[in-house]
Formats: sequence, structure tokens, C-alpha cells
Amino acid sequence: MRIDETQLEQLVLDELGGIISPEDSATLKKLLEEEPEALIIRNAIYEQFSGPEEQAFLALLPEHLPIEKVWAKIRKRKWIRVIVRSSLSLAFLASVASGIYISFKPKKQPPPTAVVHGLSPLKTVALQLPNGEVINLGSAQQHVTVGEVTLNAQEKQVSLKGGSKGMAMITVPTGQDYKIKLPDGTEVQLNAASKMAFPVAFTGNTREVTIQGEAYLKVATNPTKPFIVHLPNSTIQVLGTEFNVNTYDNAHEQIALIKGAIKLKADSTTLLLKPGFAVRYQKGQRMQAVRFDAEELLAWREGTYVFHATTIDEMCNVLKRWYGINIIYDNANTGQRRFTGYIDKSRPMQHFLDDLKFTGHFDYYFDNDSVLHIR
Repeated sequence: MRIDETQLEQLVLDELGGIISPEDSATLKKLLEEEPEALIIRNAIYEQFSGPEEQAFLALLPEHLPIEKVWAKIRKRKWIRVIVRSSLSLAFLASVASGIYISFKPKKQPPPTAVVHGLSPLKTVALQLPNGEVINLGSAQQHVTVGEVTLNAQEKQVSLKGGSKGMAMITVPTGQDYKIKLPDGTEVQLNAASKMAFPVAFTGNTREVTIQGEAYLKVATNPTKPFIVHLPNSTIQVLGTEFNVNTYDNAHEQIALIKGAIKLKADSTTLLLKPGFAVRYQKGQRMQAVRFDAEELLAWREGTYVFHATTIDEMCNVLKRWYGINIIYDNANTGQRRFTGYIDKSRPMQHFLDDLKFTGHFDYYFDNDSVLHIR
């Protein structure tokens, strides 16, 4: 019988924290009696938290985060734990506790710039106007009028109005995210390495934009002018709603609905999506709606990326987008190893890499060209 190590770790942590339910306690007892491997893992976990240093750490947790709440949050949000297989460490628990406080008690402060071994500064967000002029949207406030187009920009967001026809393009580079308010009042937050083409004025019978990458949209209601989002392989039509699109992987588009209703069109198929459901669409296959966890899926908007049993390959794609780093595998097999946890963009990338390294299933180094090597 193959043991689900993630489930076993969760049960042992609940038992260790004194919050295990009678049903889960019975399940754990049965596992320990029937599976010798389960008993080994359980004893290893207890050993990690039985030493004087670990107990001292638990005793020093701040008042706003007592230990019982640590375990409660761990139980409620399994993704906050960066625990892989049966490997645990005090450093992991420290980062977990910090992550819980940041995730559930967010501080509205600008995150520090990630430092990655002398990388050159990341490029700025670029807005290309219909006449071809490109405006770099930095951190300083800007009020610019070009022809009939007026834009007001401040840190990480811009609003735009225009009376002229023509398409504009906003491009968000790696390492950043950015918000734009369109002329109709629709708000779009673009994730790193994403771009959107849109008209500077919605003059026709529809409001149409084209998105590549990932974006969260709060569409202004206008029953007479449907809002249409073009993705590489599908089209979304709405009247007024909030939803997330992700096309980083062109072969698998993901559309998740938060509020309202949207109609998806791909190939010859049409699907009406309800709030709380998402579609992961692959060209040539049937669309199917499934439930999703909004807090996890939208964590990128607060600078966090959440992953479950995710391969190193997938995580490295996030590191490239968020930190603008080149990555090389010294061991091709490493890319298929799977981990569960999260990345906090407000912390230097090395913190995340070091946490993975503690598991014993991952190692890394930087060469003289600031290229990340994974082995």
C-alpha cells in the first residue's frame, strides 16, 4: 500500500499541535498500525520538534501569532507549509510561521527589491500608444498627454483616457506586476511577463482587448457594450464581472470566474461559466468547469505563488518571470521532482531556494554570469 505522505504529515502535525479530530486520530492510528513506513515518518517528525532549540523557538513566537494559531493555519491552508516528503526542519517552520502572518495579516508596504547576485535592474512597464510612441511607466507620478490620449500614472498603476481611435499595448516585464484602468472604468492587473492590447477609446458596439500571460479583470458593467477578451486559443464575453485568465502555457489556458458570469468560446464549443468555477482549456479538447480555491489561485496579486505537488520545471518558470533570472539544469531529472509550498516575491529568491535545499532533494548555485544552476 502506497502512503500519501502529504496526508500523513498533516495528520501528524495536527496530532503534534493538539488539534487533531477524533476521526483523523483514528485514521492516523490505523496507518501507524498497518504501515511500518508511516511509523518511521511520524517518529521523524516528532524528533524534529522535540529538541530544546525547537521548543525555544516555539515559545518565542510573537503574541499576535500564538502556537495554537500556527497549527490552526497550517491545517486550514496546507499550501503554506513548505514541507516535502518526510523532511522537516526548524528553518522551514520559521519560514512557515512568517508566511502565515504575511498571508493572513498583509501589510500594505512596498516590497523590497529582490537581489539576485548582481543582476541588472529589471526593465520598466512600457505603454505603446497608437502613434507608436512608447512611454515607460516607472515608480514616479506621471501626467502625460500625447495627442488625444491622457494618462495618469503612479506607483504600479495607470489610468488612461483617449478620444482618438487606435490600439495601445501595455507590456509588463519579468519581476513586476501592474494595474491599468481602461477608459470605460474596467480595471486590469497584469502579472509579470504579460501584455495586453486595447483601444484607447471604446467607440464601437463592443469593448475588446487581447491578453497574453496572466491578468485579473474587474469589468465595468455596460449591458449595451459586451466586454470581450481574446486569448491565444479562446474568447471570453462578459457584461460586468471579475475573473482571472492565465495563458503562460499556450497549450493550456486557464479562466477562473470570481463574480458574475462569462461565456467562453473555443473552436466550436461554448460554455457558460459560474462563479467559483474555472476552466483549463487545451485546444481540440472539450471544455470542462471545475471548482477552484480563489485565495490560492489569486495569490499572485499579493506577490505570492502557491503550488501543490508542482514540478521544479513549473516553479522555475515562475522564478524566471518574477526575478528575471536565467536557469540551467545540471541534472535533467531534477526538473521533474515535485514540491508543495509557496513563493513570496517580497523576499529574495535565495530564501525560497534555501528552503527547498533544506529538504535534501534539491541543490543550486550561481555561476559567474549570475545564472542559476539547479542540480
